[in-house]
Amino acid sequence: MILVPNRLRLLSGNNTLLIVSFLVLLSACSRKVVPVKPGDQPSPKKEEPSKVRVPVKKSLDHSLVLLLPFELNKINPETASRQEISKADLAIDFYQGFKLALDSLSQRGHNYKLQVFDTQDQETRVVNLARANSVRNNDIIIGPVFPDAISTFAEFSETNKALQVSPLAASAPSQFKNPRLVTVNNSIDQHGWKIADFIFKNYKADQVNIVLINTQKNDDAKFAEPVKMYLKDLSAGRFSITERPNSIGLESYLNHQKKNLVIIASSERAYLLPTIDRLYKLSRDNYKIEVFGHPNWIKAKFLDPEKMQGLNTRLSSSYFVNYKLNRVKHFIARYRDEYGFEPSEFSFKGFDIGYFFGSLLEQYGKDYPDHLGDRVYEGLHNNFRFRKDPVLGYLNTELMIIKYQGFELQLEK
Repeated sequence: MILVPNRLRLLSGNNTLLIVSFLVLLSACSRKVVPVKPGDQPSPKKEEPSKVRVPVKKSLDHSLVLLLPFELNKINPETASRQEISKADLAIDFYQGFKLALDSLSQRGHNYKLQVFDTQDQETRVVNLARANSVRNNDIIIGPVFPDAISTFAEFSETNKALQVSPLAASAPSQFKNPRLVTVNNSIDQHGWKIADFIFKNYKADQVNIVLINTQKNDDAKFAEPVKMYLKDLSAGRFSITERPNSIGLESYLNHQKKNLVIIASSERAYLLPTIDRLYKLSRDNYKIEVFGHPNWIKAKFLDPEKMQGLNTRLSSSYFVNYKLNRVKHFIARYRDEYGFEPSEFSFKGFDIGYFFGSLLEQYGKDYPDHLGDRVYEGLHNNFRFRKDPVLGYLNTELMIIKYQGFELQLEK
């Protein structure tokens, strides 16, 4: 049974569904996993006893802490709207997936102590958490989530040998320069490398014509520049790239005799839709065109699957859920049964991160940092293999290529 001091009054009505469900799940029974609710202060002082106390084992094999932005301090139970409550969705979904992973591992006979704190998306709160013994005296610290909070926590923390895991931020590790930081999400630079590597391995330089559409806007350039740099390095300059700021007059730069690889660095809807339309029309005029897009396209619901498939569109991606796999179906069924909700993207992320790091602790104990790069972890949602950099910390090097097939995105085989 999980001991949770209930400090929020519950309201009736649909607007409080997420808060109610969160408090209920934190109050539910869990096999050999001992979560602690996000507290108002991370003080190591003894808490006042709640109405119901359940004995907790004094010694546990492994201890983990989650630092997530529930922002429960900003929710007024008397006036909270659905929109205000939904701000906690990311943190709640991630926590639920993470806890389900530890529940799965605990069935193998290992115990986990899980503490959960609300970072409140406030700098002073993050500083207090970084200094608290109840946070830093853990085997693994997962969070905070947002880049500013990650930097602040690292600046004020003294975590001994425990690693700090950045679970969701896609910021470049160079922004933090923390040798004890584990960056799960891939940076945009890594996405650029993945596209360049795919082109280098799957095409011959003399058989393709590469056109890069780069508006030179900051976000576009961050993707375009590493594509150019890595393709040049990998091929020793054998692949040449024609760069254009837009798709106007694009047919002048395409080749009827070769396969045209068009890399589009933008994910802006107003720019992207006419560009895709123009390319699709050109593909109907006997131009052989294959498109490589920005990784943000994976969430671009406005893209026409028929046109994307007609252009043989591929993306690099940090994650992909294959709902046809039995293990994915099993997770979804367990999640529904446990929480009564459909798992979100962050539920899958929480499960994979919880299962990966929980397994490492189970196998190697406190020596787990020495084994992060031993093998590839193939998760429900994404894959992990970490490479250690003496300055930047531990970087996840696993990325996928996904392609439009059957009018939907599928993993490239």
